[in-house]
Amino acid sequence: MQEGGTSVIELGVPYTDPQADGATIQKTNQIAISGGTSDLDQCLGMIHEARSIGLTVPVVLMGYYNVFYQYGIDRLMEQTSSHGGDGFIVVDLPPEEAQDFTTACIKHKLSNVPLVAPTSTDDRIAMLARTASTFLYCVSVTGVTGARTELPPDLNQFIARVRAHTDLPLAVGFGISSSKMVRDVAHVCDGVVVGSAILNSMDALGQDASTEERAATVKAKIQELVAGDVLKQDSTALYQATSLGTVPDLSTCEQELKAKRDKSRFGRFGGQFIPETLSEAFREFEAAYEKYRNDPEFLAEIARYRKDFVGGPTPLHKAERLTELAGGANIWLKREDLAHTGAHKINNAIGQALLAKRIGKPRIIAETGAGQHGVATATVCAMLGLDCTVYMGAVDCERQKLNVFRMNTLGAKVVPVHDGQRTLKDAINEAMRDWVTNVRDTHYLIGSAVGPHPFPTVVRDFQSVMGIEMREQMLLKTGKLPDAVVACVGGGSNAIGAFHPFVNDEGVALIGVEAAGYGIDKEEGHCAPLSKGTPGVLQGAMTYIMQKPSGQTLDTHSISAGLDYPGVGPEHAYLKDIGRAKYVAVSDDEALEGFKLMCQYEGIIPALETSHAIFHAIQLAKELGPGKDIVINMSGRGDKDMPQVARIMGVEV
Repeated sequence: MQEGGTSVIELGVPYTDPQADGATIQKTNQIAISGGTSDLDQCLGMIHEARSIGLTVPVVLMGYYNVFYQYGIDRLMEQTSSHGGDGFIVVDLPPEEAQDFTTACIKHKLSNVPLVAPTSTDDRIAMLARTASTFLYCVSVTGVTGARTELPPDLNQFIARVRAHTDLPLAVGFGISSSKMVRDVAHVCDGVVVGSAILNSMDALGQDASTEERAATVKAKIQELVAGDVLKQDSTALYQATSLGTVPDLSTCEQELKAKRDKSRFGRFGGQFIPETLSEAFREFEAAYEKYRNDPEFLAEIARYRKDFVGGPTPLHKAERLTELAGGANIWLKREDLAHTGAHKINNAIGQALLAKRIGKPRIIAETGAGQHGVATATVCAMLGLDCTVYMGAVDCERQKLNVFRMNTLGAKVVPVHDGQRTLKDAINEAMRDWVTNVRDTHYLIGSAVGPHPFPTVVRDFQSVMGIEMREQMLLKTGKLPDAVVACVGGGSNAIGAFHPFVNDEGVALIGVEAAGYGIDKEEGHCAPLSKGTPGVLQGAMTYIMQKPSGQTLDTHSISAGLDYPGVGPEHAYLKDIGRAKYVAVSDDEALEGFKLMCQYEGIIPALETSHAIFHAIQLAKELGPGKDIVINMSGRGDKDMPQVARIMGVEV
């Protein structure tokens, strides 16, 4: 690369979930990890080795924050400096979350390069410029990385807007794939970032190509890209990437950034770890929610849909035969499985879709695991006349064929996701890529209490109708609050909706039930981050994650598609840390036992997700003894799971 004419090398640190990247970079991450390059020490070792044989151009580490966070920020800075690295481009670390990281960079004389997007407002561009020390990375388009055939028509105007706020050099990237495009971009900026075009040229050689052939191809491609006099390797603009500009003056925006960060947190959890392209969409959505969350007209509309469309308030009744079977506490069932579309997901879908209409977003995208959120979103979009696209892991599409058909019947476009494990996590990644690309007219109707602020709060508030009703119904039927509320936890929307109205009632135990899969004694094969995970950043929020020490996400498994997720909502992480809620794990076999007992003793076919909570509630009833009351939040019905359960039982349907 250096011999070909590169001025700065951006060394990608492999990550399992590169949300802001297109197919080419996604593939390179997968190849690198499968080939054994999965931690920062290996990447830093590459820089050190390259320096020892003559590399002189600056090297900037590019990656996602969790890998850097797990390594330890101080250690990262020390090791990067000692191995010959020069700085960082962190895709999902906006300035609100980057204060400590930027301060550490300043201390070690390393560069933290902010990204600026066409969607960034002028005020935000000015703030980003104040946090930079060397150059700004200008994302040329709203979208993911990847080669494109032409430059955006408004590139000149975008660069002019950025120039108005800073004298720092500007590098432009995303979509630049030919020498002509490089020359055209170079006329309006100080540096050009090319990634996918180089990788594609190497990929075209095939897997049998030798190291020498690959190196020669890369060198030739870069020589082709920088042909002519418009780019100079010794450019004063970018060549000395660690000595340009001045030390960032964080004092001018420190309080503003801290206030935004604190607002987005549940204790140490939560936050807004997002690509810069989405910053304005999140600001817009948060502002709309703050405007309408207490608006009487909006709340009345939500209540009307809950009553007339969803069928609420959903009933609460005592499970007489299960109570008798357990021989202990009374077991009560909050029947969200009777809500329209068969699960609690409809409550949040209605609320967010109505907000999307108010902010002028006619297109809705969603992710789904078990398919219930996808069905709810497709239902609401059909009712409100909104365009609907649902992303679903290919594995989940297969095990939830009925829900795929339901979504298609309702007019939604269902997109199977074939990356990664092809389950819920991967569907979320793909939905985020869509949103980054189509942010101007699209709202991402996230289905669980996960992701960047304000999604965990918004979803919790829309789902709290369950806990509010549950509270009123228990007081009416028993004259007291329940002794325990039990709910399954994947991302955690049904559990946080049931728990939240009881958080200040210390006499009410809050118990979340995770998926133990094949057993939580194994590193992989389960989905129990609150039981066995560690803190980290996944898909926009700090929470508990199933991950390796390197920060790479572990493969997960659950019999239930809706619980098959390696993270959890940040508010659950907070409730665990402060001891207000308890979280346990139930295996596949135990969940099937809960499923059978609810069918045979109460005449209710529950979702496999809910079956986890049912099994634990029966054990808890035995422990608590007579005179106590437990409420199970029956988050969904099991129609969708019958083909899968039949296969497990060896029955052909």
